This record gives sequence, C-alpha cells and structure tokens, in this order.
Amino acid sequence: MPKILISLAVCTLSLLTVASVRADDSEVFVALKTSIGAVSLDQMSHHGTIGTGLPFGAEIDGRLDDTSIDDYTAGLGVSFGKRWNYWTVEGEILWRYRTDWDLSAPTHSIGTVTNVFSDVGTTSFIINVLRRGPISQHWSWELGAGVGMVRNKIEAEYIERATPTVPEFVAKDDSSESDFSYNAFAGVIRSIGGSWSMNIRYRFIELGELEAGPFRNRAVRLSADHSSHEMQLSFERKF
Repeated sequence: MPKILISLAVCTLSLLTVASVRADDSEVFVALKTSIGAVSLDQMSHHGTIGTGLPFGAEIDGRLDDTSIDDYTAGLGVSFGKRWNYWTVEGEILWRYRTDWDLSAPTHSIGTVTNVFSDVGTTSFIINVLRRGPISQHWSWELGAGVGMVRNKIEAEYIERATPTVPEFVAKDDSSESDFSYNAFAGVIRSIGGSWSMNIRYRFIELGELEAGPFRNRAVRLSADHSSHEMQLSFERKF
C-alpha cells in the first residue's frame, strides 16, 4: 500500500506540472511493444487448508516445499498518449503469456503428496506519467511511474497423488481476478526518423495477488504475491 500511495503522489505532481505547459507544444503518439519479464511469486500460502500442520517425523504435514518461486513470461501490448515538451502521459495495455504457479506439499495425514499446478495469464491496464530529457542528438532518457489495474486469469488443477489403496483425486478451478497495479521504470529512446522512435525500458511492476480455490470437494485456498521485473522494446509513432 505505501508503494501505491507513492506512485499516486508522483503521478499527481507530474500531472500538475504537465498541465502548466502550453497546449500548442503537444503531440500525440501510439506505440507497439513487447516485453520479457522475470516473474516472482512470493509469500505463497495455503492458509492451513492442506494437511494438519502437525509434525510428522522431521516434516510438517501439509507444509509447502517452497513459499517463493520464479518464472519467466513474455508480453505484447500497445500504448498511446500525449506529450508536452519533456512531459508525457500515456495509457498502456499489455497482455502477458502464461506464468507457471506450481505448488507441492507432502501430506502425511492422507499418505500422499498434494500438488497444485496453475497457469496464470495477466493483462495490465496502466496510466503512466514520465519525463524525458536529451542525451545526444538522437538519444534521450526517461523516468516515470504509474498506477492502474491488473486482470489475472488462473487455470488451477488440484491433485492428491494415488496411494496403494486410494486412487488419484483431481479437481480444477478456473477464475479471473482484478487487483490494483503500480509500476516504476527507466529507459532510453532512439529517434529513427522524423516521426518514429525506438524505446528500451526497464520496469518493476506489481501484478496483484493471486488466489486459487476452493476446489470440488476440497476447501483448499491458495494465495501468492505476484510481481515482475520487465524489459520492454517498443516502436513509437508520433502525430
């Protein structure tokens, strides 16, 4: 929450600065972009809904093997906005391909291992405010931040592995959830013509909280914090 408030404050102050610039110095633009992200899923928990939580030899019944995992994802999107001299306001829509959210928990109380395999597809809708400045004749720098919404589509499969006396149990849960999102970024821009430019941008983006479950005949509920460090490449056309 403090990071969201900081981003909101930055956007508000920047918008006030932009509003003070003369309208006849403005231009509009649209950009196509791709991204590669290193995704982090942290603070994973099943909230005590798998196993008993009691000691079983040297292990804890139902304890997750990992509470944090990393994965990679790729994205495709578009942005559009308006620029006043060095200040820019842009809207961005970016869709990210599948992130794997896979969990495993030895469950001694039922004599098996519990797995949950989830595919996460993410779409973010962000409003950014940024400032650019010249480096050389063809190169510029940029710094910015923004806030918005993220939509996570989760396809989860819950599995209790078969034992000598009990067959494998499988249940699925598909859901879509919305959450707040914020990001901060820095990048460089290379002009490649009178109206075209290429942008290379690094950013950190918070992608909301993931939730899966409950599942058929099981009150299992899972959650994790979802964020990404991304590199973006975009081609911008101004009008």
